[in-house]
Amino acid sequence: MTSTDIAPIADPSGQRTGGTARERREAKARRRRATRTTVAVTVVVAVTLGGGGLAWYATSTTEDLADQNAAAKALLTESDGKVAEQSPRDALSAQIEATEALLDEPFLTRLVRGTSGRRDALAAASDGVRASMVELARAQVVQARAGLETAEARAQKYYDASEGLGVDAGVRAQLRGALDTTASADEAADRSLAGTDLAELEKAAYDLSANRSVVTLATDTLAEAQDAITCPEVDQVWHPDSGRVPAEDLAPIPWASDHMVRADVLDGLIELDAAYREAFGEHLTINSSYRSYEAQASLYDPSSPIAAAPGCSNHGLGLAVDIGGGVETFDTEQYTWLKENARAFGWMHPAFAEPDGRVPEPWHWESVLAREDA
Repeated sequence: MTSTDIAPIADPSGQRTGGTARERREAKARRRRATRTTVAVTVVVAVTLGGGGLAWYATSTTEDLADQNAAAKALLTESDGKVAEQSPRDALSAQIEATEALLDEPFLTRLVRGTSGRRDALAAASDGVRASMVELARAQVVQARAGLETAEARAQKYYDASEGLGVDAGVRAQLRGALDTTASADEAADRSLAGTDLAELEKAAYDLSANRSVVTLATDTLAEAQDAITCPEVDQVWHPDSGRVPAEDLAPIPWASDHMVRADVLDGLIELDAAYREAFGEHLTINSSYRSYEAQASLYDPSSPIAAAPGCSNHGLGLAVDIGGGVETFDTEQYTWLKENARAFGWMHPAFAEPDGRVPEPWHWESVLAREDA
C-alpha cells in the first residue's frame, strides 16, 4: 500500500476535516447544545442534591429547637414556686415566646435567620432557672437544718430535765431514739450542700424536716407525760425551764430591784407601771416575781392549791408577778384599772385566778407570753 492509500484522521465531531463551511457551523452548534445540556444537567443535579441536604439540615435543626423549647416549657412549669428569685423564670418565659415565634416563621425565614442563636439563648435561660432552683434548695436545706437544731436543743432539754421525775422509761427512750437518728440526716445535708445536685438538696431538706417533726412529736409526748405526773391542774404546764431560767435571760424590775422577770417582758411591765403611776401616783407594788425551782419547792404544799408544784409555775419562768397596793383585792379601783388596761401592755389576769376560777388570786398577773409558752 502506498502513502496515497492511508485513510484521513476522523474529525471528533463526526465530520470530515475540511468539510464545507455549513457543515462546520452545524458541528459547532451541535457541540454547544451538548455543552449546554451537560451544564444544565449538572446544575439540576447539584441543586437537587445540595438543596435537599440544606432542607434536611434546616428541618433537623428546627426539630431540635422545638424539642429544646418543649423541655424549657416543662422546666418552667416544674420551677413554679421552686426558685430563689422570679426573674430567671421571667427570662426563660421570654425566651420560650421568642423561640415559638421563630418556629412559626416560614421555612425560608428560619433558613436565613438560623436557629443557633435561639438555641444558645434558650439554653442560657434554662441554666439560669436551674441555678435559681439550686439556690433555693440550698437555702431550704440550711433553714431545715436550723429548725432541726432548734428542735434537738429543746428535746435534749426536756429529756435531761425529766430524768428521775417518774415519767415512763419508754417515753424517754422514744425521744432518745429520735435524737439518735438525726445524725444521718445531718450528714446527708452536708453532702448535698457540698454539691449542686438539685434532687439531693431537695431530699436533704425533706429528710431534715421529717426528722424535726419526729423529734418534736417525741418531745411533746414526753412533755405531756411529765406534765400529767408533775402538774395536777389542767391550767398548769410542766416546763423544764421553770425555776431554772438562765441568769442572762432575766432582768431586775427597776423600781423593785429585788424582783426579776424575763428580760423580754420587762419593757411591757415598765410601760404598764408608767400608766399606772399616771393614774394612781405610785408604782405597782411587786410582792413576788421570778422564783427558782428551790424557792417554788419550798412554797409548794400538795394539800393546798395556792402554789403550783415545782416545774409548773409561771413564776418559775419569769412570766408572772404578784401585785399589791390595792390590787390584791377584787373590785378595788386599782384591780379594776389593771383589768381594763393591762392587756394593752402585754399583761393579763389568768382565768384560774379570776373570782370564779380554780384559785381566786386578784394579785396574780402574767405576761401574755405565758399562754404562748403553755
